[in-house]
Amino acid sequence: MCAGYLTAQTPDYHPQVIAGVDYFRERVDEQLPLVEDLLSALKTGDLSKAKMAYVNARPPYEEIEVYAGSFEQEDSDIDARPYSFDDGENSDEFKGFHKIEAFIYRDEDLASAIPYGEELIDSVKSLRVKLNDINNFNASLNFNGMLSLATEVPAKKISSEEETWSDQSLLIFKHNWIGIHSQFEPYKMVLDKAISDEVEAAYQACMETIKPFFTPGKVAAAPYSSLDAQQRGAIVEASYNYRDALLKAKEALEMPDPA
Repeated sequence: MCAGYLTAQTPDYHPQVIAGVDYFRERVDEQLPLVEDLLSALKTGDLSKAKMAYVNARPPYEEIEVYAGSFEQEDSDIDARPYSFDDGENSDEFKGFHKIEAFIYRDEDLASAIPYGEELIDSVKSLRVKLNDINNFNASLNFNGMLSLATEVPAKKISSEEETWSDQSLLIFKHNWIGIHSQFEPYKMVLDKAISDEVEAAYQACMETIKPFFTPGKVAAAPYSSLDAQQRGAIVEASYNYRDALLKAKEALEMPDPA
């Protein structure tokens, strides 16, 4: 671990680190059967079942992604998009959810997706190992992950069309925000209430921008392509405001940047 980090072995925000990682451990345990269900659906050859299983499998990792800096290989194997690789879709390293997404929604080729479904299960198992090692996490790195993802939603995920083929970008935004806020929650007990309230209000404002596009009891969101420019702009503005509120909290906590 790099020198200069607040580590999980020091008293600095140790309870917050533990509480946050514990939540993600729960989520990865929920993720595994969902990707197993996705593989089973791919093997049926039923396109509608595969689409439903794909959507149902997406939320947990989009929360866990907050700490991607602590498991970069697993993050790439599970959730990287083609732009991450020099050869794009032709790269042997391109796999995971977005590879499967293209096979299901664009190509309607479930058979070709099966090997990637099998690899995805292995990647989630590897992720679980990483999450079970608290030495992979520290308050400085964790908070940096929260800020990075809060910025990535408006700065990259909207402008580069997160779920290009499934049209489920709103589902991704929702669970990115849930993941970020799950990690902020433990810090409320050591923050001034006014700052905590500002972060909470900014988070709720984010969720309000997408609330009209979800149906209670359903995982899937309305197609992102159905939103007009003003609706998308509201998401961008709310997410930047959330990031800015988190920055205030970071400053109040006197949280150093990762070394």
